[in-house]
Amino acid sequence: MTSTEPTTPTVQPGSFLTLHYRLAGPAGDVINTFADKPATLSLGAGELSPAMEQRLLGLAEGARATFELAAG
Repeated sequence: MTSTEPTTPTVQPGSFLTLHYRLAGPAGDVINTFADKPATLSLGAGELSPAMEQRLLGLAEGARATFELAAG
C-alpha cells in the first residue's frame, strides 16, 4: 500500500524562493529584507553564495532557519 498524503515541497536546485533574509557581519547588517517586502531568488543563479544555497537545499516550504557561515 502506498501513501497518498501530500508532501510538503522542499527547496531543490533551480527552485525559486521568496524569503526574508538578513546577512550580518561583525559591524552589523549588510543586507536585511525584514523591514520591506521579501526577496525572490533563484537557487543556482548566483544570487546567493554557494555555502548559503547548500544550507537552503532540502528545507521545507515555510521553514525558518538561522545559519552561521564562515567568512569568505
